[in-house]
Amino acid sequence: MATTPTEQTSSSAAPAGVDTWWQTFLNSRAELQAQISWHSDQSYCADAVTHGAALFPLHHYGLIRVEGPDAASFLQGQLTVDIDSLNTGDASLGAHCDPKGRMHASFYIYQQREDSFLLFMPLAVIATALPALNKYAVFSKAELTDISASQAIFGLTTDQTANGNQLDNITAIHCHFEIDPGMRIVVCEREQAQNCANALMDSQSLHWQGSAAWESLLIARGIGLVQAATVGEFIPQMLNYDFLEGISFTKGCYTGQEIIARMKYRGKVKRRCVGFRTEAAHAPAPGSEIIDQRQSVVGLVVNAAAEHPPGVSPVTKINGLAVLKSTEDSSDAALWLASTQPDSAAKITLTALPYAIPKDDA
Repeated sequence: MATTPTEQTSSSAAPAGVDTWWQTFLNSRAELQAQISWHSDQSYCADAVTHGAALFPLHHYGLIRVEGPDAASFLQGQLTVDIDSLNTGDASLGAHCDPKGRMHASFYIYQQREDSFLLFMPLAVIATALPALNKYAVFSKAELTDISASQAIFGLTTDQTANGNQLDNITAIHCHFEIDPGMRIVVCEREQAQNCANALMDSQSLHWQGSAAWESLLIARGIGLVQAATVGEFIPQMLNYDFLEGISFTKGCYTGQEIIARMKYRGKVKRRCVGFRTEAAHAPAPGSEIIDQRQSVVGLVVNAAAEHPPGVSPVTKINGLAVLKSTEDSSDAALWLASTQPDSAAKITLTALPYAIPKDDA
């Protein structure tokens, strides 16, 4: 089959680290083998990302279910998002912090029912996020469960902004919710995944994309999530959650609230998430250090993805998000990835975010 502009040639086997079920699912679909760029490679084809509606296998994400009579009140006392303002079917960006305001995890929370919620987050973070939440749940009638191994998670982009009603008619779908205009999360039981994927492809006129392409879309929207390497590194404002509706400053107390509120009302955010681009052989891993011309560490990579079409030079275009120290001249500062030599190929150029941050808070 000829490769079209929306396709990217890649290995016919699922990458290392993907669980057995996902490997079987991905390798069973012949149409994926010519199109998909795996997340383990952190690379994607830019032409494909911008080519209309697409379906993304999100094997690197997982789900924590919180349910029980006290689920809502428990989460209200723990998370940055105002749970009381959510209704069934609503989703919101949010975070769980330690008493010092540092994030154990960040996620999208979806309310399934009045007493049941799902936390959608990077799979590798669940190992620390679940015990951190459970520590506070011992006196609540709320049960927390990692259900990642029983669910298949897909990302969906569409040219139609109101596709929710169409998805409601696909019986294989367990739940779906929008995280940003044109970007949705679709969840189904794993035994229904083939039927779910087929129904989505048929009803939405989709093409497949790799999970690295999904990350590139989040990066383009300025949305960064805590990864395993950055657990405990950031306060929510450092990822701009105050401008992404991921923090409520009007709800009651929650763990870490005092520090987060003090930063808003009495202080200044000294580190902020910014976009960047560079060129390198590989995308830097989350938590990679960024240095200035004095070799001082001035920031950390939040996430990055590499645009790497086949048949092109090994040096790829990298787009990413990083949390950097805020200074008056930061936009003109010379910055490099710490793992590379400070030369023109490794230099970072800062890029604009799609939302505005007031200058006195940048």
